Amino acid sequence: MGKTATDSPAEPRRIGRLDGVRAMCALGVAAVHTSFTAGVMGAYDVEPGNETLAVLLAGLRPIALGPFFVLSGMLLYRQFARWTLYGAPPPHLGAFFAKRVARLWPAYALLALVCVFLLNYRAVDGPWYVIRPLVMLQVYDYTWIAGMDPAWTVPAEMQYYLALPLLAWLMHRMARNVDDLGAKVRRMLVPPLVVTAAAAWWTYYIHRPEMGVYPEQYWWPFAVGGAFVLGMMLAVLLVAAENGREHFLYRVARDHPLLVCSGALLVYAVNCTQPFGRPGYGDYESTGLAVTQYFLLLLFSYLTVMPLAIPEARSRALDAIFANPVARYLGRISYGIYLWHFAVMYFWFRTGSVFGTEPAEMNILRGTIKFPELMTAVLVGSILVASLSYYLLERPINNATQRWARNRTARAELRGTPVEGEERPTAGLPR
Repeated sequence: MGKTATDSPAEPRRIGRLDGVRAMCALGVAAVHTSFTAGVMGAYDVEPGNETLAVLLAGLRPIALGPFFVLSGMLLYRQFARWTLYGAPPPHLGAFFAKRVARLWPAYALLALVCVFLLNYRAVDGPWYVIRPLVMLQVYDYTWIAGMDPAWTVPAEMQYYLALPLLAWLMHRMARNVDDLGAKVRRMLVPPLVVTAAAAWWTYYIHRPEMGVYPEQYWWPFAVGGAFVLGMMLAVLLVAAENGREHFLYRVARDHPLLVCSGALLVYAVNCTQPFGRPGYGDYESTGLAVTQYFLLLLFSYLTVMPLAIPEARSRALDAIFANPVARYLGRISYGIYLWHFAVMYFWFRTGSVFGTEPAEMNILRGTIKFPELMTAVLVGSILVASLSYYLLERPINNATQRWARNRTARAELRGTPVEGEERPTAGLPR
């Protein structure tokens, strides 16, 4: 039986396979950066140190980042999608933003403080140097802070957290007066598709030759917008299926999850050839390669995430790969692995203020250490630091924030004032 407009579907249980996706992506990004530093991957006039391994690892650039943003958009938009499709209450915005800040900022702030004061202390020229990364604004003039090299994605993620309720409201406005569920779904997909096209144009714009190598705009959030809204589109399909309105793409992913996930391997293989680029090199992408990789990233992310996000999609092979205990644990701490793996390299090379030197850029250190040694150090170091960060900082803060949100709801219910999005149909959202 389908759900009525007043039903509020329960959140599905945590899907362990998605933790495995996070783990694989975090380890993939760490391997790419480590291979570049160890001289495995080629760059500009430096040939690959190991051609076969370089081709395989260069194939992960930049598609390994995509599922992170897709998962965020998909998981965070689900309740908003139920608001539009079924009339369920949307999340209360105060709790929504508090949870997002608690999830993203503490671990990131710890990394920023460690990198500024232990690796870059000699570069501190005033309070703004310290404040800028803490408020996530260093991406707009790209102030290089050794150890935080890959952390430009965190401000991008945070800014899409801020934009998500606005996008949700726009999608709701476009579909709210439509009775047919299929027509609602089609209207809801329009804003994400516009963002996808705009992000594709932005990718083309920043990679034009006249922009130079690594322009400041390279790190701006717009380029990853397509992946984030792809997650929102997946959420629409998943939530629509809760009422029995299963899109063709949903049915294929549910009935053939292993086949769909295998398609992601094909996309990865295509990216290994670096269309419009050089296989095995980590050069700044040409315009053609960048735009091609943008769409390959979206396709790879869809084929990876969609079948794993459907609880009814059964596959022993996928469970063995993504839902085993090791993958699930690494997935839980994957944010820390992603944040810290570059900083671990600086500490391993003993370069930075705490060692009495200026932090050396990784292209200067290229090839001074073998890949197996550096990769082992990065894995051990980042997993250790990520575990400490997760259990001593991230989880306690997240748990406290969750308790605050639940208590706030309970107090409001005692007063007879519904909040937290459990009983108030439009709480916190503009009309």
